[in-house]
Amino acid sequence: MDNVNNNIPSKNIATIFLVSGELDKALPAFEIAAAMAAMGISVNMWFIFYGINSLKKPQNLVQRLKYFFKIMRNSPGRIPETDILPQRLIPFLNSPTCDSLPLSQLNITGIGRLLINFVMRQKNIPQLAQIVKETEALGVNFKICQPCIDILMLDIEEDLIVKAQASGVSSYIVDVMESHYNATF
Repeated sequence: MDNVNNNIPSKNIATIFLVSGELDKALPAFEIAAAMAAMGISVNMWFIFYGINSLKKPQNLVQRLKYFFKIMRNSPGRIPETDILPQRLIPFLNSPTCDSLPLSQLNITGIGRLLINFVMRQKNIPQLAQIVKETEALGVNFKICQPCIDILMLDIEEDLIVKAQASGVSSYIVDVMESHYNATF
């Protein structure tokens, strides 16, 4: 009998695409990425729009006001010369960070998120920020859609809790085509 596994790619590469900025979707995305990386699989995690919030450092109101008054420096993926005044509202209004992602259901103005985080702490389950850092330590590659970086006025060197790179959609397509596992959350 011939080898039955002829259709299975020989590469151990996975691509996970996080679109959602909700805690109950970010947690499984990072847990799957961490498990695969721990098994020796090369994992690329892609982030777009609200999914980027799972990587953002906590910011208070004063820190978010920097978008109104600070001239943004050139950082990977950013073209500050093309910024327009209404654009400065986007990062201010898009306030969730890794510590404050809402739930997709039963959020109830943030009470549901607080309850889930409380239960996770009581049961010694790591919080999202800790899982993100552990995922980075396991060697997962974090890639952020370049246009999203520019639209959201994100400084990927200053605003994120992990090191990430700015990449375009063609890079995502290459990652997907080389992967044996692809998932979107």
